[in-house]
Amino acid sequence: MVMKPLAVVGGTPHETERYHNWLGARLAETSPLLVANPVWSKSLMTEVFGHPWLSLTYARLSLDSQVPVLTNEIKTYLVASVLDDRKADAHWFQRRIPVIQYLVEEGASLLQRFDAACLADIAHPDFAPAADGAGSRCHNEEVLALYAAWYGERHQRRRQSQTRHWIRDGEIVTSHYRAPEVQLFGEIHRFAVVNRAQMAALTERDIILLNDLYSEEDTRFRDRQRRSDSYMNFLCFEPWLRPLMRAFLLDKVAHGELAPGTVVKMLSRLRLFARFLRDAGIADARQINDLTMERYLAWGNAHDAKGKNWYTDIVQLMRAAPVLLPGQWPRIALDKRAARRIHYKQAPDDPRNRLYASREGANRAAPPEALAAMMTKLDELPVPIPAIFTIGLTTGARAEDLHALLFDCLQPDPHDGRFMIFTFWQNKVSRWNSKPLLVTDPAHQTMIKLIQAQRDHVRQRYGSATKYLFPVFYGKRETFLGYHWTLQELKKLCLTHHIVDGEGRPFDFSWHPLRHHRGTQMAAEGHDILSIMFELGHASPDMASMYVNKRLDLKKNALLRKGSGQFFTIEGKVDETVGELLLRKETTMATRVSGGACTLPGQLGEWCEHAHACLTCRFFRADGDDIDHFRCERAGLYVAIEGLEQEARNYEENGQARMADITRKRLQRNKDVVHNTDTIIRSIEEGGLYKGAKQRYKPAAAREEALP
Repeated sequence: MVMKPLAVVGGTPHETERYHNWLGARLAETSPLLVANPVWSKSLMTEVFGHPWLSLTYARLSLDSQVPVLTNEIKTYLVASVLDDRKADAHWFQRRIPVIQYLVEEGASLLQRFDAACLADIAHPDFAPAADGAGSRCHNEEVLALYAAWYGERHQRRRQSQTRHWIRDGEIVTSHYRAPEVQLFGEIHRFAVVNRAQMAALTERDIILLNDLYSEEDTRFRDRQRRSDSYMNFLCFEPWLRPLMRAFLLDKVAHGELAPGTVVKMLSRLRLFARFLRDAGIADARQINDLTMERYLAWGNAHDAKGKNWYTDIVQLMRAAPVLLPGQWPRIALDKRAARRIHYKQAPDDPRNRLYASREGANRAAPPEALAAMMTKLDELPVPIPAIFTIGLTTGARAEDLHALLFDCLQPDPHDGRFMIFTFWQNKVSRWNSKPLLVTDPAHQTMIKLIQAQRDHVRQRYGSATKYLFPVFYGKRETFLGYHWTLQELKKLCLTHHIVDGEGRPFDFSWHPLRHHRGTQMAAEGHDILSIMFELGHASPDMASMYVNKRLDLKKNALLRKGSGQFFTIEGKVDETVGELLLRKETTMATRVSGGACTLPGQLGEWCEHAHACLTCRFFRADGDDIDHFRCERAGLYVAIEGLEQEARNYEENGQARMADITRKRLQRNKDVVHNTDTIIRSIEEGGLYKGAKQRYKPAAAREEALP
């Protein structure tokens, strides 16, 4: 069977010859001795690349295929691999020997079967036009089947397939894949396609390597490319769309509007638009108008497109098109208000999820009950997952920032010996975040010990300090531990031990709710907006304000639904109206103060300058739950009274009558405060805690259905 190529950059004899010459020129630049040498030998590797360890791997390995251009493709792949520090491993090369042998022995018949002039001409699903699943890292199954059959005959004892276990919707799913040894052929196939696209100028390439667009100023960009280089793929678009998509993305990169981490998301939104154009039968730029965008908006809503950027980014594309490609794309009058008609959903239309869909980030926090249950089982997980989880619980760092902590992230505070300074890079906002850790604080102390223990573990394993606190090595290149693996391990832990959330549902762990948990926790502890903002590294206070709003709701709910206690006047009488005053939204009729509430009207409250003098104010209402607070106040007042009595006697003995009179008045006020405090304590002890004769809190109608 002859299969037509899905994506062919060249294909004609002229293009094939041009590609062959270009490969030869690249080889001449990097390894001149390899151009005419048909064998990869020990002496050649030692002389050209200085890698004698390859002698055992490629000693006298033939590289001469029957097709000259295929020979150059093989040599180019090997040279690029040798120059890549991620592949500086003899085992890495040894695993690819069968692939090289297959291309040398069966390469000609393989190309003939697919009617291709070179390996790059054979169809690859990642580079197929109109490929909605582009970037899925799949390979040509027919090609892999041919190689697997050959591989099975040569190496009968080696595996042909593998299984993978992972979590989906709270269940363990088992999937079957071809063995990595077979998948390696697809890797070389993909390299050939990507490499040939580099023949053209940067502004004309259909595949653009991100290494040609970004430098190491984009922190961790190089380290995130663990096994292969990332790229922009424009072959998944129809030929008439590629110039616009390429010019649009390159323009955004040039103006610093597209980070390496968001390239994939942007390309997915552009592919969604291309899919709509195919469904609508549009195959020319002149067919696109303002009505087309109206249809795209309706089409996206009908297909439940997530978020809003799927439409707003295309609006930017259509506005930029006539500027980037003048005369080729029409100018379209677009209404900015059209974005308001996007069906934007954060959660399904289910009463159970309405609270989650709230804009308050605290509602998206991980449930404390589930986190507490996970903490008791962390010792079952492999190193260093327990340390990463605990640090994330304490700091609220984002998943990638948490896994990419530097080895020297913890240093002593040079200005205060009571603190350690924990510093980490926040990739999303491109700034450093420094967090002081109090050595005597139990939670901070645990975190400090975990970091120090991880450092000792790294030194013991690698012999010296590394760049990252949780390092992983690919060849000679160090990178940080990927958070997808730790996520799957924590999901399995929750599933194995039947860990549930606050409502009894199976807890589906993910990293980001751990960050919201930290923000909610700080708000519940009374931290202000700026403290939460600095702790979580938000770019503006608006992001932190959501947690404070949630804290107020929690206080109100706890006050009325669970019973916060009675409120007493300084005469010891119960005031039943304070609970209602604290909940009025139209105006602040009562304000929480230390030990209770102040019922002084708002207008008069502006004139009150007697902070902490509430125990003598008739507007003060003491909270029945704060009896320990008043006992401490009374003990301190007794000490103050004794001191004032002695001070008054000293003034009288020295003949300072005026100062003695002032001191006596202060003494009397403190005695009045002691009397009021005794009355409050006695009233609370006699009345007991407030249980509530009736439930005055009435939940909203939308929430009554969810209540049991």
